[in-house]
Amino acid sequence: LGPSNKRTRGLTPTTSDPAPKRQKTIDDADDPPRFTLPSISTTSPIRKKVDLTVHARSIRFVNPTTRVLEASVPLASITRAFLLPTRGKPKGHWTVVLLPTDVPDKTKSAVPSTQQVIFGLDARSAASFETISYTPATSTTTVAKGEDTVSAVRSWLAHIPVPLLEPSATVFRSACATPKSGHGAAGVDAYLAAKSGTLWFFDLGVLWGEGKPCEFWAIDDLIPKDGVRLISATGRTCSVIFSRKVRGTGREEDEDVVETAFSMVDGKEQDPIDAWARHRKHRFGKSLAVAAASHSEGGSRDTRPTQPVANGNGTAKGPAWDDSDSDDADFEVASSEDLEHGSSDEGEDSEGEGGSGAGSADDGGSLDSEGVEESGEEEEEFDEARHPLLRPGAMPRMSKAAIEAAVDMVHRDLVEDASEEEDEL
Repeated sequence: LGPSNKRTRGLTPTTSDPAPKRQKTIDDADDPPRFTLPSISTTSPIRKKVDLTVHARSIRFVNPTTRVLEASVPLASITRAFLLPTRGKPKGHWTVVLLPTDVPDKTKSAVPSTQQVIFGLDARSAASFETISYTPATSTTTVAKGEDTVSAVRSWLAHIPVPLLEPSATVFRSACATPKSGHGAAGVDAYLAAKSGTLWFFDLGVLWGEGKPCEFWAIDDLIPKDGVRLISATGRTCSVIFSRKVRGTGREEDEDVVETAFSMVDGKEQDPIDAWARHRKHRFGKSLAVAAASHSEGGSRDTRPTQPVANGNGTAKGPAWDDSDSDDADFEVASSEDLEHGSSDEGEDSEGEGGSGAGSADDGGSLDSEGVEESGEEEEEFDEARHPLLRPGAMPRMSKAAIEAAVDMVHRDLVEDASEEEDEL
């Protein structure tokens, strides 16, 4: 018999199992914890319920049961922070969005510095929980069942080293908002391709959220001309198009422009969106400092939206925007009081003219020249779209008496023509 090729079971040493891929949490000396929110449902960078702890240099997502570190995001990568009232939920809810860049990374990279942080929690606690603060000493704060959670969220966000942006109904108010909408009225429902979401309008720009991925259009990134466009075929719905400048590394003067279109926006939202864009158009494509300087040189016209007037129950009375124009008074029908004041003023003017005589004629040249100089200083570029007599349906101001006289003349002509035709027959 030849030698056997059968392997014998020896007492050879076995290799140990590989270490788990996920590492246990370790509080490094150079990255101590600051504040912890327990059992938070996160959407990004992972979709799990975790203990969310902000450290001195990172944000850590820790499994509440196994204490395994699920994910970590560098704190220095965060450039924008938002606290949003979640729309479309039967109960109050908050959504927190932290962005590393305005434009999301579309390469699906797993690099922590490119990850967005998105999480939410109920506005009123469904169960009691405790938050942990580690500075200056470790302490816990209990949020009882049914209590507001926003104070705990703000305490956590206070450790994020960027300004917190929150929507405000005084900056933008949806035409479809109700008195119970609160600051949720600062957003409108829209679709990006087949994905539904909310467009949030801030004084500094527009946020597309609350789902992943979120995107932000800063005022200074929008092109000066047609940075925000509205298109509507039927008037029932409209599309909102944002045109953003792409900051390239080349030396060419022409910058690339990327357009993003949102569809299925309620047609009623055209007026508030147009007013929001018009009030900030002087800042499109400019930094805040440059926009403020150029606007102060051009004049002191206030471009801020009109604040809503609060009534007795604290709700906003009327929309937050103001589409009125100084020329709108030219198209109003004069009331009886206006006619009385107008006739008395005319009488006084005629008496003054009779008494002044040739003196007014002598001063006419100097007055006209001064008027020309003053008007020359305030001369602005002619805009046909804003000219009062070039608007659809525009007509000069007419008194009620003049309107009634014109109607009587037309009515008399029609009646006389009809009577003449009957006589001929």
